[in-house]
Amino acid sequence: MSWAEVFFGFYGRINRKTFWAGWLAVSVAGALLIAFLASLATGDSLSSDVWRTPEGKESTWVPVWLAWLAFMAWPLSALAIKRLHDRDRPAWLWYVYYCTTIVFSMPPLKNMTGAELGPLGSAVMTGLLMFGIYVFFELAVLRGTPGANANGSDTLPAGYCGGDWDFMSLMLACEGRISRGKWWYGILIVVIVMTSASAVMTMVIDAYAARFPELEKNLANPVWLNSPEAAPILSKLMFWAIIPMAALMLAAWSFMALSVKRLHDRGLSSWMILIVVLPFLGAVILPGAAGEGAVRLVLLLFLASLIWSVLQFGVLEGETGPNAHGPDPLAGRD
Repeated sequence: MSWAEVFFGFYGRINRKTFWAGWLAVSVAGALLIAFLASLATGDSLSSDVWRTPEGKESTWVPVWLAWLAFMAWPLSALAIKRLHDRDRPAWLWYVYYCTTIVFSMPPLKNMTGAELGPLGSAVMTGLLMFGIYVFFELAVLRGTPGANANGSDTLPAGYCGGDWDFMSLMLACEGRISRGKWWYGILIVVIVMTSASAVMTMVIDAYAARFPELEKNLANPVWLNSPEAAPILSKLMFWAIIPMAALMLAAWSFMALSVKRLHDRGLSSWMILIVVLPFLGAVILPGAAGEGAVRLVLLLFLASLIWSVLQFGVLEGETGPNAHGPDPLAGRD
């Protein structure tokens, strides 16, 4: 399949790798377009108003958003439909998701009305979030239908079962099995990426703190963070932090993918990854929102999950011979 068919065709199948490459290309092109349109509208390509659309400036920003949506709709839909074909899922899943996302979460709509969400709106947004997570997994995470389906032949090589088939499957795929040695190898790469990205993020924040003393002074002040004064500083900070943030998110995903494959190798359920993920999220979120006792409990649970994960993923042997998730990664080795 040519790249023209990938971006503009609605027939056939594409695998996750092609979907991610296409989505990234469309996202970069869309970001450049909206920066260009913002520059034409205001002379500032990084204008924070593009994300807020203040009341009274609708005539400036609505055309920008409509042009951006029109540009993104076709290629994103083409990518999503072919990925749903690969999963043997109906195309309406994407159209429902895309249309409801525009209606309920497009920033200009909320900012121009100035309305806050009521209980019904909050319930709808929660439902949309859950539906969006499901669509995300269908499009970007789960393997396509093994073998041919009504939309074409398998997009992955014959005999593919995930695991350590290649470097991409080792670091990013959630299916298959890997050995303890491959897990430690992958974790070393994850640690290097996270350390480098964190260092770059610290440098970016320090540079902005030096240029804008009010940022460091008011970083914990929600009133200032939501003020018009903070908007241009924060928008430019977020712009320069995009790459290290993306690297951190990719490293976090790789950790989960590596660990899920080790659970498969041990003959355990993928859902047991929550034993690691939930205490980690609690350790990140709760310290600023809970009492001292709750924080201590969460940190203790996080430490316990860390010890459990090292034992399960990096120490204990996998099942001997093939299991439901694929062949033994150590088969044929002395």
